[in-house]
Amino acid sequence: MHMNVPPVSATHNNHLLLSLKDKAIAVWLDWLVTVHRPRRLAAVQERRIRLARANPVISAGYRHSLALRADGSVACWGNNISAGYWRAPPTGVEGDFVAVAAGESHSLALRANGSVACWGENTFDQATPGGVEGDFVAVVAGESHSLALRADRSVACWGWNMHGQAPPAGVEGDFLAVAAGHRHSLALRADGSVACWGDNNNGKAPPAGVEGDFLAVAAGNEHSLALRADGSVACWGDNDNGKAPPAGVEGDFIAVAAGYYHSLALRADGSVACWGANHFGQAPPAGVEGDFVAVAAGTQHSLALRADGSVACWGWNGDGQAPTDASRLGELNGTRFMTEIRIL
Repeated sequence: MHMNVPPVSATHNNHLLLSLKDKAIAVWLDWLVTVHRPRRLAAVQERRIRLARANPVISAGYRHSLALRADGSVACWGNNISAGYWRAPPTGVEGDFVAVAAGESHSLALRANGSVACWGENTFDQATPGGVEGDFVAVVAGESHSLALRADRSVACWGWNMHGQAPPAGVEGDFLAVAAGHRHSLALRADGSVACWGDNNNGKAPPAGVEGDFLAVAAGNEHSLALRADGSVACWGDNDNGKAPPAGVEGDFIAVAAGYYHSLALRADGSVACWGANHFGQAPPAGVEGDFVAVAAGTQHSLALRADGSVACWGWNGDGQAPTDASRLGELNGTRFMTEIRIL
């Protein structure tokens, strides 16, 4: 028996093709939403975190300096004794560390397991000899207080709290990075704004925070810096010596550091821009050329880590914290410093 099958019309074929096209688009859109977008957001977030924590491998304190060796140990140089405490032991500190932080007279180092090792002056419990246990991912040191960012993005605080710079209960928030100044503290939120607490003399730590699309923060003695997503630097607080111009500093920067009276910013090309006080050569107006990957600003000295794992120093060297002579630099750079940023 023969059956007569009516021919398929062109209109039907078009409807069928449109239906298939719609389904394909739906699948593609679903992939964009469920797979591609999360991947892209994760990549953006990782970039934000890496930029926010661009300088954890090198740190400059009041009269001492720290840098992370490639093997995870900490190298220390400069003034070592403060109030009977050893903040920069010449032999360094052994451990599996991923970040360092130098305060005025104390030192911190973040271990790969998330705990914090402390040494140096402990007058205000800013550097408890037994260290601080926790699931930390970043650590910073102020004058006499310490901050650590937890994996849940809240901030733990310990040490001197006279100005509210280190509340014992910590600070809740969705933070990506922290910075500790002389007597104030900053934290970068995931949305790019900055939270501030502690002493607000000269407007360096406004309680309402600072709005913006920032990628990194730095806290000095009486001023604060924040790196914008467009590569420029925002400044607030005291501007004596030109260390924090209210109009900010334009440039293609990828990291910032705040000292006592001066400021540094690392350019994308590896050179360092400097502004503020330069009494000891800590902030030459012409900047410092080099292939640098990280910077640190101390009280009156500056450090920069090169891509090859060696360190450069300039500024005050009264206690050996910023040597420029070839012999001492040769000793320091005899073992490579870590250039990789390990994100916990």
